[in-house]
Amino acid sequence: MSENGSASSTKIARSEWAVVVVVTLVMLGITAVPYLLAYATTQPGQVFMGILMNPEDSQTYFSKMLQGYDGSWLYTITFTAEPHEPAFLGGFYFLLGHIARWTGLGFEAVWHLARTLSVAVLMVVTYGFIAYFVNDRRTRITAYLLAVFSAGLGWLLFVLGQTYWLDAFPVDFKMAEAHIFFMNLTFPHIILSTALLMGSFWCMLQAYAFRSETRGWGYAVAASILNLCLGILHPLLIYLIVLTGSLYWLLLVWRARKLLWYEGFVLVVAYALPGLLYVYYGYSLLTNDILRGWDSNRSGTVSPPWPHFVVAFGLYLLLAVIHAVHQRRQKQKMSANWLFLWVWVVATALLIYAPLNSQRRFIQGVHMPLSILAAAGFVEVVVPWFMATRPVQKLLTNPRYTEVKLSRFITAVFLLFMALSNLYILASVSTSAVIQQPDPLFRTTDEMAAIAWLRAENGSAPAPVLLGEYQTGNLVAARAGNQVVAGHWAETIRYDEKIAEVAQFYAGETDDSWRQALLKQYNVRYVWHGPREQMIGTFKPETAVYLQPVYQNETITIYRVGE
Repeated sequence: MSENGSASSTKIARSEWAVVVVVTLVMLGITAVPYLLAYATTQPGQVFMGILMNPEDSQTYFSKMLQGYDGSWLYTITFTAEPHEPAFLGGFYFLLGHIARWTGLGFEAVWHLARTLSVAVLMVVTYGFIAYFVNDRRTRITAYLLAVFSAGLGWLLFVLGQTYWLDAFPVDFKMAEAHIFFMNLTFPHIILSTALLMGSFWCMLQAYAFRSETRGWGYAVAASILNLCLGILHPLLIYLIVLTGSLYWLLLVWRARKLLWYEGFVLVVAYALPGLLYVYYGYSLLTNDILRGWDSNRSGTVSPPWPHFVVAFGLYLLLAVIHAVHQRRQKQKMSANWLFLWVWVVATALLIYAPLNSQRRFIQGVHMPLSILAAAGFVEVVVPWFMATRPVQKLLTNPRYTEVKLSRFITAVFLLFMALSNLYILASVSTSAVIQQPDPLFRTTDEMAAIAWLRAENGSAPAPVLLGEYQTGNLVAARAGNQVVAGHWAETIRYDEKIAEVAQFYAGETDDSWRQALLKQYNVRYVWHGPREQMIGTFKPETAVYLQPVYQNETITIYRVGE
């Protein structure tokens, strides 16, 4: 079997890299279309925010970029009003902010450039990773196209009218981390961290392969550096790195019937540098109440019921199992590298329901081993079986048909079938960008003008606290840099309580003494009053003697709280 050979000796032909280049260009073009359409069709009076989904979380990334632009490397959570010590979190977006300052490019330009480069890196790393495990060219390319363009069968739930089956949205359309195509439409750190994840695992396996040579330790050090970078980009993935590596080492020990000291020390080296970073993270959580509150808020990011994962990945697993059974019947021993792919899948299955914050984030990257395993099952078992069926054999008697053409046709049909969810995602995002242009992906020019005023007022001094409706706070914290009373479901401490307090502040029947006490409690300097605030209450701030208007446009007034 192809996977039982020396994976490290796989030679990738130039023609294959040409395929990778073409696929990369196609992916870059496809994923850029919704963004270009959004910019080109933005309606008068509106501003496209440069993001197509998950706007609230996206603003936390822009907040880090803004602080990086201002010269910082330590994150002050601007989405909550409490004073606190800044910490090193989200370093990747701080770097993007510094790059924006160094180059003179705008935040959104740097954001899109980072996403574009991350997609290109992921496309190249994906093929190299697949080639490490698969020697057969046809299986490699099938696995690559499956990994890059496929998703699950969540579209079937839509066809059946089960959009919220088991009170959850299908994985294909909810969890961008689950599949590479969806991922490439979203955030640079998720895309790039997936490439780093594969790079780390590849370095670890290479270190094992060269155990009798000095470069084996070099690969271990490289894995440690990549894990450190991964800890900066996406700290949660260290759980996946450690669990997968540890389970794999235990499996190797069990197969060898002895302790494998070298492989164990490779893991120690691979975890050494990120270990120092996570000691810092742990210390920060222990000593910083605000960071600890933010971390506890993320417990709401839980995994959907397990049948949803069956819909998303069941067909991949079925093909993988078919291949494993076929391999066993052929009395072929599975290689250690091939077993690693199964270990990755098992580690993911354990983590997505582990008692940890952000359970569903651990699905990230599992599409890769599943695509490799499924492609092997399809190419090496399903296609030969299909070609041997009586109808196909009869068809092959016709000189117009050949075995090669028919096998390519069935592979193309299979890949298209597996890509249907992504076609829906692309159509949905494009429709949203062109026709719906929903708030808050699109903001009013009045909001952005008020943001520009705040940004200019803040200058280089610590930005004062602002009170506004939730979506107002989300925008102000990210684009002006002010701390806000409420602005993000996870990064606002005591989120539910503050949302209720903001609503009460703008309610017409609220006593002014209560409002003043709230402003003093959170040390609020500015009060924002616009259409969003008017929707949640009938408060007339122009009648409050303790508020003085300092900025006004057609729809928004910003008040300064009197001394």
